[in-house]
Amino acid sequence: MSTSSTVIHIAIAFDEVYVNPVFVLLTSIFLNNRDCQVQVHAIATDVPQAAKTRMVEYARQQGGDMHFYVISPEVTQGFPVPGPDEPEAYITMAAYYRLFFPRLVPQDIKHLLYLDIDMLVVGSLAEMYQADLGDTAVGAVMEAEVPLRSEIGMRSLEDYFNSGMLLMNLPPWRAQRISERAIEVIVRTPKDVLQYHDQDALNVVFQGRWHRLDCRYNLMKAYIPHDLAKRDYRRFLADKVIIHYNGRNKPWHRACINRLRFLYPYYLRRSPVARFGQYMSKPPTREALKQLFHSRIMETYFNYPEVGQLWRRVKRRRTRDNNTGLVN
Repeated sequence: MSTSSTVIHIAIAFDEVYVNPVFVLLTSIFLNNRDCQVQVHAIATDVPQAAKTRMVEYARQQGGDMHFYVISPEVTQGFPVPGPDEPEAYITMAAYYRLFFPRLVPQDIKHLLYLDIDMLVVGSLAEMYQADLGDTAVGAVMEAEVPLRSEIGMRSLEDYFNSGMLLMNLPPWRAQRISERAIEVIVRTPKDVLQYHDQDALNVVFQGRWHRLDCRYNLMKAYIPHDLAKRDYRRFLADKVIIHYNGRNKPWHRACINRLRFLYPYYLRRSPVARFGQYMSKPPTREALKQLFHSRIMETYFNYPEVGQLWRRVKRRRTRDNNTGLVN
C-alpha cells in the first residue's frame, strides 16, 4: 500500500447497468493517482455481489480500497426520474444517492469527492482535493449549458454549478444540513420545475454560495473548443484532470459526439473489463443520428484543414458561377 500521506476519498453511485463504466472510471483514477491512497465509497443498487467483490479486489490491488453502503429504497420514494422517452432518460434513481453520502461515510472524513460514473480522471486529484474551502460546503464547476431560470431562483448563469463533480466539505455540509434541505426541495417542488433533478435542488439550496473550481476539474463538452483539431488534443489535455461525458450519449454508445471520446477505450483496454468491448446496446434515435452526422463532419473539417480549404474553393467557384449565370 502507498506510504503517501495523501488519502483521497471518492464517492460514486451506480446501478447494475453501469458496472463496466465504473471499472473504467476506477482504472482511470488509480492509473493517474498512484502517489495517493484512494478510498472509494459506493452506493450500488441491484449490482451482483460478485461484481462488488471484484471491484474491492481491484481497488486493493491498486493500493486503495472500496467500501459499499446500502440505503433503503424508501428514502427515495417519490423522487422523480425521467421517463424512457424524455431527453434525460439516462438519469436513474442512483443520481440522487450523492445526497446520502455525508450521512453514511465515517465522520472523520473531511473532504469527499463525488464523481458521476460518466467521467474519466486523466490527471492527479491531489491538488484539487486538498483545496482550502474554508466554511464553504462544496467546491464545484459552473454549468455552461443551462439557461437562466428564475423559477429556481437563478440570478445569474455563473451561480449555477454542475453536480457531476462535487468536492464536499463535510463538516459545513452536515452543519448546514445541505442534504436534508435538498431533499426537502425535491419533495415539495413540482417535477417539471426541477428539470435537472438533484442538481437543481442543490443549486436552490446553495443560491450561488459555493466555491468555484476551474473547469479542468469537470471538463464538460461545452468547455471543449468547437474547433479543436486532433493534432491539438495532447496540448489541450495537458492540464485537464476530470473529463465529464455529460449528455445523453456516452463514450460507451456509438452515437457519442464528445470530441474526447477516444480516451474511454484507452482506459477500457487497461481495465479488468477490457474483454467485454466498448459499446452497450442502445439504438440511436433519429435526432441522435443527425447530431452524430453533423459532429463527424465538423471533426473532419477541423482535423483536416485541406478538406476545409477544398470546400471553401468549391463554394467560391459556385458563387462565382452563380453570379455569372453559368449555373441554373
